[in-house]
Amino acid sequence: MLAAAQSSNITITGKINPSHNGEKVTLIHGSSLSKIAIDTTRVINGSVVFHLVNTEPQVANITMGKNRATEHISIFLAKGDINFTTTDSLKNAVISGDKLSEDYSRMNAPLVLLQQQNYYYAAKLAAIPADKKETEEALAIKAQLQDVKLRTTAATYAAIDANPNSYIALYMLKSISSTVVYDTAMPHFSKLSSELRNSAEGKALEQRMMLVKDLRNGLTAKDFESITPEGKKLSLHDVTSTAKYTLIDFWASWCMPCRAENPNVVKAYTAYHAKGLNILSVSLDTKAENWKAAIAKDGMPWYHVSSLLGFKEPAAMLYGIQAIPQNVLVDAHGVIVASNLRGDALMEKLMQLL
Repeated sequence: MLAAAQSSNITITGKINPSHNGEKVTLIHGSSLSKIAIDTTRVINGSVVFHLVNTEPQVANITMGKNRATEHISIFLAKGDINFTTTDSLKNAVISGDKLSEDYSRMNAPLVLLQQQNYYYAAKLAAIPADKKETEEALAIKAQLQDVKLRTTAATYAAIDANPNSYIALYMLKSISSTVVYDTAMPHFSKLSSELRNSAEGKALEQRMMLVKDLRNGLTAKDFESITPEGKKLSLHDVTSTAKYTLIDFWASWCMPCRAENPNVVKAYTAYHAKGLNILSVSLDTKAENWKAAIAKDGMPWYHVSSLLGFKEPAAMLYGIQAIPQNVLVDAHGVIVASNLRGDALMEKLMQLL
């Protein structure tokens, strides 16, 4: 079993076709966003070498040349040295050495093909002018992207279920469950070996799933009360009682994915508020001025609350929120009808309901 806090010195050695001599090869690694590191070297006599010190278990990415979307491989850094060999493209490299690195390469192989499809459709969509993003052509590409996303999720779960004894299965489940949905994650967690489930990381993941067990569709959302930007108390019930549906939106001014999602939430509110949609945004900010400035800048004309306690916000703790953005959609009686709806998925759900 790989300990969660284990760190190791690792050497990565690559054998690449000598025709690439002189080309720059980049290693991007880091166990969290705050620890991202970028190392570079050059292909010399068909070889590259990276030496990593005190490296925690993680996925690292190696790129070469100008087209990183295709000249790219992902490797798992565990505790042993790693070798990769390719006679042509970096994406076709064969991984050997550390057992967990080999496991990851094998289990990740179906996902690589889907990742290439995602790059392809994303590039096609990006090439369409902003004022034509809702044309038939653009919508067809968006549908393809959504299909690739669903197939990627299915392929990831299939790899997890087929390798219940490998630590990589637990690692993948943790990664895909960064925003945990109990009914989705628990069936796959239960298929892992008892050793993995009872490990420190396994128990931590199970605890996260249990925290959100009460957020399943059909259950009644727990009521809470917090403070508005004007300093007044406002409860969830106060908001749900005045609308057909209410979106409980967990976010923060410092959360870049949240800020990127806010235009989609504004779009949904603009389209459906008159038809019965309310939004109650719960901020995990700690500074009132940042919170209020972000509300104004992002144009969010709905209900807002925050105790300015960060992740210790009582409402967030009540809902088991450990990552943002997240949201929960409830009806007028407070019954949960959906959760973690992003982008087009939010609009599609509201279209069905309203």
